[in-house]
Amino acid sequence: MRKNRFLRGLFISPGHSFAQKLILLELMATKRKLANYLDLREQMEQENVLLRDADYVKSYVGISTETLYRLQRDGYICVAKRTRNKRFFRDVDVERLRTSYRG
Repeated sequence: MRKNRFLRGLFISPGHSFAQKLILLELMATKRKLANYLDLREQMEQENVLLRDADYVKSYVGISTETLYRLQRDGYICVAKRTRNKRFFRDVDVERLRTSYRG
């Protein structure tokens, strides 16, 4: 598979310095985000997924634009598709965000 070729071989050993360990931890976190993104892309290609734009997400969840950017940056919701400077989110992710954000 395509993603397995890029996601191999990052291990922390006792011989690394503190700075190297910090860099490796950041690389491992980035590797996890990339794996999640590639899984999302494969799922989008396989299924017919309902997409919602950012305006719908903001009104449905009841949040502002800045809050949506912050939640996106922190990893609570992932952009499924970008087209002409518009962000689209999966409907499943929007529902999950609403239940976790509003309770």
